[in-house]
Amino acid sequence: MRWFHEIDLGEGLITPGVCALASLQGLADLYFPRSLAGKTVLDIGCWDGFNSFEAHRRGAARVLATDHFAWNPPCWGMRQAFELARTQLAPQVEGRDIDLEDLSPASVGTFDIVLLAGVLYHLRHPLRALEVVAPLAKETLIVETVLDAPEIDRPAMIFYPGTELAGDPTNWWGPNIPCILAWLRDLGFAEISHITHSLYPGVSRGVFHARRSSVPV
Repeated sequence: MRWFHEIDLGEGLITPGVCALASLQGLADLYFPRSLAGKTVLDIGCWDGFNSFEAHRRGAARVLATDHFAWNPPCWGMRQAFELARTQLAPQVEGRDIDLEDLSPASVGTFDIVLLAGVLYHLRHPLRALEVVAPLAKETLIVETVLDAPEIDRPAMIFYPGTELAGDPTNWWGPNIPCILAWLRDLGFAEISHITHSLYPGVSRGVFHARRSSVPV
């Protein structure tokens, strides 16, 4: 079984993932800087589910983990990894194989917090994806993405037609910070904050919290 996330399953057993546990834990602190007690959380593009299980551990009342791309060919990921970790860590976390385009309030409901981490730059139509995802967030939409074009102070995005970004042909876009901020404002979020980080050497990334109001996460 192949893993994308290193996940601590307890009793010293850590899955052999591509993404190091320490990095994932550090990112979770950026995603969820405050208590999630009583909150409902939707994790879109969950892969092996680290962030879903972390949301549960931090007190979320309900967590729905969704994916489709990572759980089906031609991607090398597999839902079995998520299910194994779920059994060991948090059987209460729900899992659903559903494509992002099929998400809607009618199909999955709405959630206090929606997490879209490591997904946006893999999509051919990222703004359309945000238009689909935004109505699902009652309070906060959290977006984590690759960033590019820092020298441009207007909303802009770099297109990668091949394998220019990390040798991965599924990496399509590198928006800059003004671009993400403009998109989120256009979608009606009243308060947006962001922080840059570097999970992978040489690649700039950012975490954006878009809130419906000034109410904290």
